[in-house]
Amino acid sequence: MQSSSWRLSTGLIPLVLVLALPGAALATELGRRVAVLEEVVVTAQRREQRLLDAPLSVSALSGSELESRGISSIKDLQDGAIPSLQIVPFSGRASAVNIAMRGIESGDPTQISQDPAFGMHIDGVYLGRVQGLGLELMDIERIEVMRGPQGTLFGRNSIGGAMNIISRRPTGGFGLRKRLSVGNFDARDVRTDLDLPRVGDVSFKLNAVYAGRDGWVRNPFEGSGLDNGYDGYERYGFRGAALWEPNDRFDVLYAYEKSRDKSTSGYPHIRGLLDDREQARFVTVENSRVSRARMGSPLPFSVAKVQGHTLTVSYDLTDAISLKSITGYRTLDQSQNDQWAGSFFGLNFAGIGLTGRLSEAGVDQKQFSQELQLLGSSGRLDWVLGAFYFEEDADDFANDVITQRFRNGGNEVVTLNPFIVSPTRASTLSADSRALFAQVTWTPPVLEDRLSLTAGARYTDDSKSGALTSRRGVPPSPPIEFEFSSSRIDPAVTVAYQLTDEVNAYVRWATAYRAGGANSRSTEFNPFAEEEVSTWELGLKSEFWNRRARLNVAAYRSDYKDRWQVFFDPMNISFTETLNSLETARVHGVEADFQLIPLPGLDIVASYAYTDVDLPLLTNPFDPEGEQLELPSGGFSPKHAASGAIGYEFEPMSFGTLRLHLDANYSGGFFIGGQKTDSYVLLNGRVSLSDIRLGRDGIRLQSSLWVRNITNKEYNFFAFPLDGPGFVGADIEFLGRPRTYGLELSLSF
Repeated sequence: MQSSSWRLSTGLIPLVLVLALPGAALATELGRRVAVLEEVVVTAQRREQRLLDAPLSVSALSGSELESRGISSIKDLQDGAIPSLQIVPFSGRASAVNIAMRGIESGDPTQISQDPAFGMHIDGVYLGRVQGLGLELMDIERIEVMRGPQGTLFGRNSIGGAMNIISRRPTGGFGLRKRLSVGNFDARDVRTDLDLPRVGDVSFKLNAVYAGRDGWVRNPFEGSGLDNGYDGYERYGFRGAALWEPNDRFDVLYAYEKSRDKSTSGYPHIRGLLDDREQARFVTVENSRVSRARMGSPLPFSVAKVQGHTLTVSYDLTDAISLKSITGYRTLDQSQNDQWAGSFFGLNFAGIGLTGRLSEAGVDQKQFSQELQLLGSSGRLDWVLGAFYFEEDADDFANDVITQRFRNGGNEVVTLNPFIVSPTRASTLSADSRALFAQVTWTPPVLEDRLSLTAGARYTDDSKSGALTSRRGVPPSPPIEFEFSSSRIDPAVTVAYQLTDEVNAYVRWATAYRAGGANSRSTEFNPFAEEEVSTWELGLKSEFWNRRARLNVAAYRSDYKDRWQVFFDPMNISFTETLNSLETARVHGVEADFQLIPLPGLDIVASYAYTDVDLPLLTNPFDPEGEQLELPSGGFSPKHAASGAIGYEFEPMSFGTLRLHLDANYSGGFFIGGQKTDSYVLLNGRVSLSDIRLGRDGIRLQSSLWVRNITNKEYNFFAFPLDGPGFVGADIEFLGRPRTYGLELSLSF
């Protein structure tokens, strides 16, 4: 891999130099282009408004920015393109991610009895589970990320923040874009975006994607279908949309999507042994990132099957009042297969020890949601009224599967036939949520109409019920069940002042809550109460230098009450307990986003997030002496994180337009299970030659070379000690992806 990477790097140097020469000759002609920021429009307050005018901390990534940064799935945001947002595969899993923002994370997102802390939405439809989020994004217009509690307009369990992924609508005219990308680790990516001509009042759009890549850690197992490498994937997706526009006031958009994600788990590196206990020959310290697993073990794919229907109806009742209905129905079937490759049970056990533990689990979920929004303007008032309904039914299971054992004094491994399957748990969940929300913005007739006052509130009625249907393979007797219900109001208030036409300041107070649940990893299915967050935020948004520069800054302080804390049983990490903190945790921080266009074609962006988390003491329920623990701060959020990018587009030439892009993402370490992850800087780059005309039929070609993690930086994103009777006794780490690179060709007409 190093030799091929060296050849690519040395080959890029003369290519970039040669392509840059025409740009130097055109330097005197830069005046033909205009250096001005593009207008950014967001819907963070349920209505379209300029980013400059939205009085809350929000960032947006356009479809072109996602392409330049090489972001094709939610998991690709893991490298830190949005510094305040942390996306971490939970325990290296392909099947579930933990999403954190502003020091607030989900805890154990794999359990259906617990809701995520960060609200994920696709075209306004709330997603109840984090499973299935590894799917490829298809023809995205933009991604909006709202930071901090979103308890009024986005509501359900969005205590850390919310993300809305917005798809491109059918255009009504013919358009086709075909993209093909190949890269190292046998990466291949084929995408088709097709807009069809309007038929009567209806426009159609079709999107399809296939993406795959071999694992970057080779699995030397000999067995058909189970010799997959670690951290590989194969994904398919299809989306069809139809837009009916009978007149200028009314439209109906229906979209159907179906996706399948086959991925393998990350590889658990052994970075250090905890003591001198006897180990099998295969159990050795891996001081750096490896390209081959320590032993061959059966590794099936984790498979996510997702289907979704979305119906969006928009009707302008008058020139000032509009009604929107968003209906969503989604199904999720997610399997989980995580292979520990001797790092879990790795002891010799006199030559007959069991090993090759496979963590097997599955989630089956169905959800329905309905949201109504009534938006209006009347004189000095802008207002939003809404109603929301969500229901979810799900069941899950988890098994410990032993696939191998040691023999010959721990010097050899044999595969069992059949595997030893030990059921650990299974549970069910049924949840309903109903809400009414309202927000009003008033511009009083004072201060030259530069002052605006916004007040909003959301009434929520949540109910849940669930049962632990299996405990170590046996239905509990008597049955173990839990119920949760809550009715509450979450208010928000904002005062905004327009200092100048290009500078806005605001102060915002907002609240949100996350519904309580139960811990299915607890042998008693112990319940826990809801969490509450209230945040004060002071922000400044500005554009200056004749709209060549943009700077948005927000400082905040959050009170985090009844915070969930997950404790692992030191005798068996498969068992946990979740407790509500009796004291309030406090989080404060600063976020800044900057963009500058100093010259025509040159674009510079930078973002920074500072997060400081102060957690109270808690008593470990597994500690027989009941001692309090001083938990390290973090909440999956580093204290310092930053991202920057520089791009340059040369003047168009007779044979095309050259674009250069380089971005850098920095993350400080953060705590997981008492251990701190590595800090890192990741560099990504892209060189594109676009607008290459092929013939006279309007067909255009774009060719791009891309590299992610240019310096091949080695860093971990998940770390914890694995100890207890029968365990290896080691520090386990999951490492980030090594350098990847490839060539992309795109045809459009």
